[in-house]
Amino acid sequence: MNYADIKTIDVQDGTGVRVSIYVSGCHFHCKGCHNKEAWDFNYGKKFDESTIDYIIDLLKPSYIAGLSILGGEPLELVNQQGLLPLVKKVKEIYPDKSIWCYTGYDFEKDVYGKMYKEYSYTKELLEGIDIMVDGEFVEEKKLVDLKFRGSTNQKKIDVQASLKAGSVVRLKFGDEARYEQEETKNPKIIFFKEFKEKEEKQEIAHEEIKVPVASQDVDNVIPIVPAFEIKETEERVAAEGINNKDDNNL
Repeated sequence: MNYADIKTIDVQDGTGVRVSIYVSGCHFHCKGCHNKEAWDFNYGKKFDESTIDYIIDLLKPSYIAGLSILGGEPLELVNQQGLLPLVKKVKEIYPDKSIWCYTGYDFEKDVYGKMYKEYSYTKELLEGIDIMVDGEFVEEKKLVDLKFRGSTNQKKIDVQASLKAGSVVRLKFGDEARYEQEETKNPKIIFFKEFKEKEEKQEIAHEEIKVPVASQDVDNVIPIVPAFEIKETEERVAAEGINNKDDNNL
């Protein structure tokens, strides 16, 4: 397994101050993905024992709330096997620090409904993950200020409670009321696609605006005379003054 990046301080991908690893390799290729280079399974650096030790060391400070695992796609089968030793070691050394995992897979259908039952390493991996944010990124459902995810279709899953209950236990991010209520009860939310379309229309309208060259008051219209014409007039008046035979001309 390869990884694209490790963030030593991250406050966007889970609660509190976190350490985040972005693994390489993803088959979803979501439109608008901000991490396209990580689609390639061979991108980045090799994930090995020294990488695990480095992350364990980064997690040591008391102000670090936990580890977030993103991608790429962490739950590609090859990545699951690579991440398992990391997750187990983090839980062994820091049992009170949380582990978040972001996946494009649907937890109920793909992860718990299939992988968990078919692969022993998926079962072990899930036993060490606290929160999973599932679902592909959908650009048309993107809101720039969503908490801990990119688009409104993505769900927050309490993994341990789900395993115990045998069914999906979904948690709230805390900002759902903004767009889940009826429009009559809540202001309309402008999604990313609508925002871009509105922005493009404004740019076109701006190009069509013509700057007025005179006042709308027709009685007080002040013509705009180019500077070169003003200069030409001044030079002509000066020349006439020089040739004037009037006695008052000095």
